[in-house]
Amino acid sequence: MATKAKTPVNEKFEKQDFDLFEALNALDKKDYAWFDKLTEDQQRKFVPFMMTHWMSAIKGNSELQAYYVMNTEYTANKYLFNEYVQKHPKLQWLMLCAASPGLGKQFHQWIPHITQSVSKLKSAAKVKDIKEYYAKIYPNADSDSIQEVAEAFVVDQKRKMHLSELFPNLKIQDIETLNHLITDTEIEAYERERGN
Repeated sequence: MATKAKTPVNEKFEKQDFDLFEALNALDKKDYAWFDKLTEDQQRKFVPFMMTHWMSAIKGNSELQAYYVMNTEYTANKYLFNEYVQKHPKLQWLMLCAASPGLGKQFHQWIPHITQSVSKLKSAAKVKDIKEYYAKIYPNADSDSIQEVAEAFVVDQKRKMHLSELFPNLKIQDIETLNHLITDTEIEAYERERGN
């Protein structure tokens, strides 16, 4: 008598794509071993950039929201795309786990990015757009504070665009660093020396 061969218990899981929400739940629990449970195909579908974006924005009390944003940036985001770290997805997963406070499942939300042309210093930021962006990130902040932050962002972005025109061969990260190091007086002196 012929018997049916049993299908492996994990066959369904192996056929499944990478589940973003299951991953976020694992991060909320600080499940460092979760990444090892994935198939190789699922591990290849892990996109750290997407995970940081989803992980950093939660609904809840403002202190916890601030924690997620700041600790995701401090513990993971600023290192994830290092040329050596980005070759190791498991390390990236571990960094994201370390960023979580481990308080259990949270409601993560997608917040759209500032447009790529603004981020890459190709077009000027508009106060209205930046204000809408920050209002989504900080829904409990008062509108005067959001307005102030948006205006400061636009001024800073305009300065970075100017620096990128002066130094067209610098990468955006280098422009960011230069923006923090150099004063307006030094920029004006540099332009005078160049005859502008």
